[in-house]
Amino acid sequence: MKGCAMSTMVLMPLRPTFNMRRHMVALDGKSQGDYAFEWYLNNVYRDGDEVVIVHCSPFTLNIGIPGAAVNVELVGKMVKEAKDKAEAITGHANETLRAKGYAVIKSGVKPEEGIIAAIGEEKVDHVFMGTRELGSLQRALVGSVSTFVVRHASVPVTIVKMPH
Repeated sequence: MKGCAMSTMVLMPLRPTFNMRRHMVALDGKSQGDYAFEWYLNNVYRDGDEVVIVHCSPFTLNIGIPGAAVNVELVGKMVKEAKDKAEAITGHANETLRAKGYAVIKSGVKPEEGIIAAIGEEKVDHVFMGTRELGSLQRALVGSVSTFVVRHASVPVTIVKMPH
């Protein structure tokens, strides 16, 4: 062809060609969360995935009557116990993952708010969590963490139900 030039354009991917996935598994120390974690490992996880384990510790400290003397030792002990419990819950998951993920512990926040915050902070692309399967009356009275997360998350959420 007269007057035409051929050119080849090579498009380079902005990311590496492998597809690293960044997932979050929410653990609460109950059997439903443990089951969701095991289900995730057996059905979804693959080599190369990065896994963020999140646990929210919504403890409250009752320090007595306002203006009265505070037992600092007791308050410190309560905070340490809450921290130790959270580390025990996430520690087992970290051992299972063998350095393929890490834990995020949110203290002093409601679980649903902590999970939503961690989604954005950790830049995950999918969340996996268990459910207690509350009845409608219980859900109305105490609320459901999984329902809140499904409604407010900016990424897909998979709710893993335990077999009956």
